[in-house]
Amino acid sequence: MSSVLVYNGEKFQRTKVWYLVFAVIFASVFVLSILSDNVVWAILIFFLLGGYFYYSTINNQVISIILERNQIIIGTRNYPRNSFVWYALEIHPQTQDIKNIVFLTSKWHMIYTFDDSLEHIRLFLVELDWYLPMLGEYNQTSLEKFSRKMKL
Repeated sequence: MSSVLVYNGEKFQRTKVWYLVFAVIFASVFVLSILSDNVVWAILIFFLLGGYFYYSTINNQVISIILERNQIIIGTRNYPRNSFVWYALEIHPQTQDIKNIVFLTSKWHMIYTFDDSLEHIRLFLVELDWYLPMLGEYNQTSLEKFSRKMKL
């Protein structure tokens, strides 16, 4: 039985410039909505912003992935061992560090950012290889590529 600590989703390293641009865009859309007497759109923007902050808060929680004989436990959810077909690793292009692990099924995938020591990650991956085959590369949709590029 092996385990590793991960963030509850993909974690992005955002700069102050990213937050400034995000705030300017949000404020601009809000002001334009008010100036054009579109109160419904202004309220909708606040709901979208609240949902985004809620989602961001959930993704900043550190959880564990535990490998057991017949299941993989991710946080509080149990997945039968045969739920996943492959796993893939994402490597940081500049540092060459292991950044994310992606669990893939035939229809969907889940991405988690590692938050553990390199030794724990290595031991976890050695044991995971007994459960799942590693996929060299996986295809992402255009929307996913765009959202990851924008660090959403």
